[in-house]
Amino acid sequence: MVTRERRIDLGRRLARRALAKVGEEFREARLAAGLTQRQVGAAAGISHAQVSRIELGRAPNVPFVTLAVIAAVLGLDLPLRTFASGDPIRDAAQVALLARLRALIPDHLTWRSEVPLGLLGDRRAWDGEIGGHGWRLPVDAETRLRDVQALARRAALKRRDDGDPTVLLVVADTRHNRRMLRLAAADLAAAFPLAGSTALASLGEGKSPSGSAIVLL
Repeated sequence: MVTRERRIDLGRRLARRALAKVGEEFREARLAAGLTQRQVGAAAGISHAQVSRIELGRAPNVPFVTLAVIAAVLGLDLPLRTFASGDPIRDAAQVALLARLRALIPDHLTWRSEVPLGLLGDRRAWDGEIGGHGWRLPVDAETRLRDVQALARRAALKRRDDGDPTVLLVVADTRHNRRMLRLAAADLAAAFPLAGSTALASLGEGKSPSGSAIVLL
């Protein structure tokens, strides 16, 4: 069974790894420049002991500005960027949206939250999964739609990498979301061919929907 690492633990682990890597690069650049830790510390406005801790990756709370200043002293550039890496943590509104869906599901159907795709090293997960006898229905939830086409592409990739299951996209029933869905209806028709009401009716009978669907709740 694939276990899912807590987001906060993942963030801390990646931070430790990044700081260790930066420390190694600082040390290599300092030695190549023929500088001592004391000289670098004096130029950066910190102690040589702090420089040593940073090089060893033992300064977990060092400010980013300090790292950037040391990098500049050593003739390095230290960019700070973000990259898409898995799904964001759900907020209270998303949890409430999923709860509305769960309230419509018969008791004999199962529900699981934060279900990983099952690929080694892949941090993506479905927000939930409904299960019946011999079938499973992954669920994703969106409280406010933005780029619907990008959302459809992400869902298609998750489906592909999870064996192409039937999926349910649950969207908060707001005026904004209804408008976004109307505008993107042609782009979404192939990925979500089944009407949301039909999908809910099947679930109400304890059956798996016959196709992927978008449900407004």
